[in-house]
Amino acid sequence: MERFSMFCYKFLGALIFAVLIPNSKITAQGNCLLFEANSGERKACELCYKASKFRQGSKASQLLFDEAIKVGSKFAYAYYQKSVPFFKRGMFAEGKMLIDKAISLEPQNYLFYRAYYYFYNRSYKLCRRDLEELYSNHGANYVTTPGGELEMRILLGISYGMEGKYNEGINWMLNLMEKYKALPHLKGFYDHYCLGRLYYENNQTDLAQAEFEKQLLINDQFADTFYYLGLIKEKQKEIEKATTYYQMALDKMNGKNGGFSSSIFADYNVTKDMVEMKITEVQ
Repeated sequence: MERFSMFCYKFLGALIFAVLIPNSKITAQGNCLLFEANSGERKACELCYKASKFRQGSKASQLLFDEAIKVGSKFAYAYYQKSVPFFKRGMFAEGKMLIDKAISLEPQNYLFYRAYYYFYNRSYKLCRRDLEELYSNHGANYVTTPGGELEMRILLGISYGMEGKYNEGINWMLNLMEKYKALPHLKGFYDHYCLGRLYYENNQTDLAQAEFEKQLLINDQFADTFYYLGLIKEKQKEIEKATTYYQMALDKMNGKNGGFSSSIFADYNVTKDMVEMKITEVQ
């Protein structure tokens, strides 16, 4: 009875999430009862449920995923789950071999994960290729990074930016902003900042400033926003305002009054050294 109740709770939670976020990508194992009894996929699914009871990456869980792949070679979720510990441990070649197989079976569900690791390994062109396929060919609507920090179109936009293709990156970010009109509750913590970055790199400083100011309305403790407002004011020869913004950025990087920075943007990260150098330059 307890097991049945837990299944009902999980099913209801997934159903509510699917209703609230239509066409969103949900990477979950799903209901094993959907597969034909005694089929390879059914057996693989049940083995994956057993594996989920062990610590991720443990020998016990990995052996169960091996068994799942052996009995149900078309069950993509097993390849995906087995790949995760390899990526987290920096064993990219081993993880990629497994995620490639999951993608060959269900590209709409697992392209995002390979793109995520391409991005953080600075393989921006490969990241862009996977995400373009995900959104353009498979009609993905709202897909986040595994930890939920960023919608994947942000990684796509930054990847274009790293190739110097700012207009394309901006267009993908505007595509994301358009989605928020119907789903405003999904707007992320850093969306306006990332769009502002691309505008800034594209020398559209007025539009960049507008996005950074919108970012402040969402969160005024993020140091990187103040750094870029400082850069804009410096370009506009307003050195006093630029200095103030740089100092605010440094204070927030030092955690003053709850301030913070982040390292989730790969080569688009702002470092304390960058801020301190600017403060020295404008003095």
